[in-house]
Amino acid sequence: MALTSCRTLAETLLEKAVEAENLTNTVPNTFQERITYFHREGIITNEQNEAFYVIRKYGNAAAHDSFRKFYIREALEVWENTYKVVKWFIEVYGSTEIQVPEYDEPAVKATDHEDLSKVLEIIKSLEERLQGGEISSNEGLSDEGLSKAHQVSRVIKCDNEQLEIPFFLRDAFLLPQRFPKSTTFLIRLNGEQQARIMSELPENFEGLHQHVKRFNEKNDATFFEELKEYVKEETIRKKIEEQHPGEMILFYKEDYIILTEALGEVELTIQDFPGSPSFIKQLHEQNITKVNQLPKELVLLGKYKNVGETTLQRLFEQLKLKALEISKEYVTI
Repeated sequence: MALTSCRTLAETLLEKAVEAENLTNTVPNTFQERITYFHREGIITNEQNEAFYVIRKYGNAAAHDSFRKFYIREALEVWENTYKVVKWFIEVYGSTEIQVPEYDEPAVKATDHEDLSKVLEIIKSLEERLQGGEISSNEGLSDEGLSKAHQVSRVIKCDNEQLEIPFFLRDAFLLPQRFPKSTTFLIRLNGEQQARIMSELPENFEGLHQHVKRFNEKNDATFFEELKEYVKEETIRKKIEEQHPGEMILFYKEDYIILTEALGEVELTIQDFPGSPSFIKQLHEQNITKVNQLPKELVLLGKYKNVGETTLQRLFEQLKLKALEISKEYVTI
């Protein structure tokens, strides 16, 4: 999502500013504390402080609340504040030859999905180049030679095996539900801030289990095997999203469904989705009554009581059948 990408970009720019100010050993490590420090020391103005706050607020919400809907006005607010942060960084730490243009609020057309996709790609590429050291604080930002999302960002090892992590997954949130054999292990590691996002994982899995009690080397190996499958699935998903820019997609493991407007309006009822009455009831209790209110990542629904892989697989197959029925109706019409 563009909101989380803007947050990551802002955090990376602030990190580069810390390096440029020679404050690496002085300022706190968290994004929020660094913003507060820069504001208190007068390195950023009230306007820039507010810009960082807005980006952080919506970026965190987008990353952690899969059921929350975001409005265009919120996205535009984040976009404008991202401009303010980038402008500040370029003017203070960038090349003097770079002229930052005035902010021009984007006019979004209903059918202009490709342009929206390109905007997201640009944000991600800028952030990747900053993290990868391709842009230093005194070199400025250029639109030439952007990194590709599938380029290897880092390598993780376990025993004699290696796993290449692409840039687009470098800061991916590791949902415990995506790792069925290691769910409890990840939840415990999350509590120790060791496996919330990909970048928190160590270069070598040896001894990873030592951060938590009652786990062993076997858990390290199992998690690594599931991580390999996760990277494989996410790589497939990335290519699918690139093939369908601007489309809403529902994912379940390696499979997917394009969420059309018609499919999105289908109501989640016991009659249309038989076999899981308790599950449907729980969704309704959370005001999830239509398909377009389901999370993009269907395994997140596993948090509901007595909802396991069988229930989720059934739901996904029923959604595929609904999509097929709708497509046949349009052909008939």
